[in-house]
This record gives sequence, structure tokens and C-alpha cells, in this order.
Amino acid sequence: MTEKKKNEYDTTLFLEELQKRIAIPEGEFEKFVELWEYKKFKRNEFILKAGEVPQFSIFVLKGCLRQYIVNEKGEESIVYFAEERHFIGDLPSMRNKTATNFNFQALEKCELLTISAENWTKAFTEFPWWTEAHLKGYQLWAAKMQQQMADMHTKTGEEKYLTLLKERPKLILRVSQHHIASYLGLSAETLSRIRKKIADTLIS
Repeated sequence: MTEKKKNEYDTTLFLEELQKRIAIPEGEFEKFVELWEYKKFKRNEFILKAGEVPQFSIFVLKGCLRQYIVNEKGEESIVYFAEERHFIGDLPSMRNKTATNFNFQALEKCELLTISAENWTKAFTEFPWWTEAHLKGYQLWAAKMQQQMADMHTKTGEEKYLTLLKERPKLILRVSQHHIASYLGLSAETLSRIRKKIADTLIS
């Protein structure tokens, strides 16, 4: 992991994502971004491991990372992929200073903006607009997670794959099929059959 000083990295994506949610008073973004720290991770490097207390929350400037859990049998289940413009982290554990159950790993070289628990609290105090921006984003994320859990129990493997293909087509190309299978709750063999079936349908 490496770090950079302010003004040595591009925060354009971060500003754009915030502006999608809220109007930022003139001059405040520059002050707000000072609460965030730039970090760079290598491919396959762990950002956080289960059992550790999270020290920061994340915004992805570049790259892709996965959030996953490991059950008592040692089986991995991916719960989220964070690409550019995504926020990710274990906020409850960070704020309560408790160990997380999740692993966070860079699947590519990643450039991240991170904010500590202390600065997270400070952001809500010093920048009231951040409260609304955060709530809007969190509500959307929570709704997606609820839909994802419902889909796991109500949709077939093929339906889940087609939904992901429609909603996040670029993710299919940048992440291994092994990881896609884990995310969809399928075996690698089942996903392979589904992809072959879809391909054959398109050809015929």
C-alpha cells in the first residue's frame, strides 16, 4: 500500500458522485476532501481482513475490489464488488470499533480515497450537506442489497446472471468467472453451463 499527498491525485470522480446527490456550497469540496486520504493498493492485496477493526471507509477512484465472507467450511461468498465511483466499507464496525466479519481485497491495482472514523464524524459536523448526500447514497445501497438478497432466493441462476449482465456488463469482463459465480451463489460449473446456454441461444 502507498499513499500520496493532496493534489497528487485526481478527485474529479469523487466530486461528480457527490454532486449527483447534493449541491455542494462553493469552496467546500476542497475543504471536505482534506478529510480523506489517498491510498494505493496492489492487485490481490488485502485492504482489510475479517477479525480486524476497520480504520477507514472507502471511495474507489480507480480499480475494482471485492467484499466477501468466509463460512465455517472455508467457503467464500462475495457480497459486493466496488468499481470506480463506488463507496464501500463496514461502517457499523468502523464507528463502533468492533471487528469486521468481511474481507476486502483489491482485484486490480486500486486507487482509493479513505476516511477515518474520526474524520467521518467530523464530516457530519462541519459539512451538513454531507449528511444528506450520505443518506441518499446509503438508502440506494441498502435497497440494492435487499433486492440482491431477495433475488438469491427467488431467481434462477440464469436469471441472476442475466440481471448482472444487464446492470453491470463491464463487471462481467473485468472480474473472473470464479468470482462472478461466488457473487451469484452458484458453482463455477453451473455458471459455465449458464453462459454456454446463453451463447448457444444467441448463435442459433
